[in-house]
Amino acid sequence: MGKGIIGGITSALVLGGVGYAIWYFVLGKPKNTDELIDGVGNAVGNTKDAVAGFDFGDVLDTLEGMDWGQFFDQDPWGGNGTVTPWNEKYIERDNGGLHLTLVNSLSANWQTEFETAVADWSESDALVLTTESLPVDDAWDNERKCAKQEGKMVVCNGNFGDTGWVGINYNEIMGTRVISSVAQMNEYYLNNANFEHRRFTMCHEIGHGFGLPHTDENPYNKNLGNCLDYTDDPSTNLLPGDVNMEKLREVYLGQATGKRLLRRVENDDGSVTETIGWVINEDKKEV
Repeated sequence: MGKGIIGGITSALVLGGVGYAIWYFVLGKPKNTDELIDGVGNAVGNTKDAVAGFDFGDVLDTLEGMDWGQFFDQDPWGGNGTVTPWNEKYIERDNGGLHLTLVNSLSANWQTEFETAVADWSESDALVLTTESLPVDDAWDNERKCAKQEGKMVVCNGNFGDTGWVGINYNEIMGTRVISSVAQMNEYYLNNANFEHRRFTMCHEIGHGFGLPHTDENPYNKNLGNCLDYTDDPSTNLLPGDVNMEKLREVYLGQATGKRLLRRVENDDGSVTETIGWVINEDKKEV
């Protein structure tokens, strides 16, 4: 009997302490019913924000009625049909091809799209992919979340504003080879987009991270069935296609025997942009 009473008192104290903590820390010490209701509403809102990972601020409510094809106008990969390989030190041509780590610097609401894209690209026999997660803090700005890491591809999301692009990829080139890559998802357009648009964008930008070009740059013709094809309806362009997989084989499993300068552009700031074609000795094709 004594133990039962003591147990009951202990339970009451614990519950009372938990209740007080909720009243004080979660609900904001409400003094009446109206303040209690406000406190519950704020707690729910904060929980949703925590689950999503970030408060992205002003974003589009929907992409319904918008021309998806317009979002390719600002793509820096436009007009470049060549493959830019990674530095040779990341390639094992007789052991799976390109060995690359993808850094997951994404909020919780992008994990499914990321995992799906990694699994889809891992079907390539010329890629050996590993992933690691960056413990992203919601106080970080876009620059910190998307900071490049040498020898890796960073995949991140953030509200980059009304830029005209839904996703973008930046490959850092040393000499003629990629040494780091950053794939960015723009929450301004994609935060409330449907899964197909988000999945397509993730697959597309990660594909560029491997050095792959577009397979077609007319978003209004028939879909080619791969995520590097411009499209105004991504429903049938959600996956890497055979043409993408073949390019990966040519570049990362074939032997690079030489290179050819295809284009050299002197920029206004004095820098020079060169487009290089690598010759693969398996079929002597330029890629």
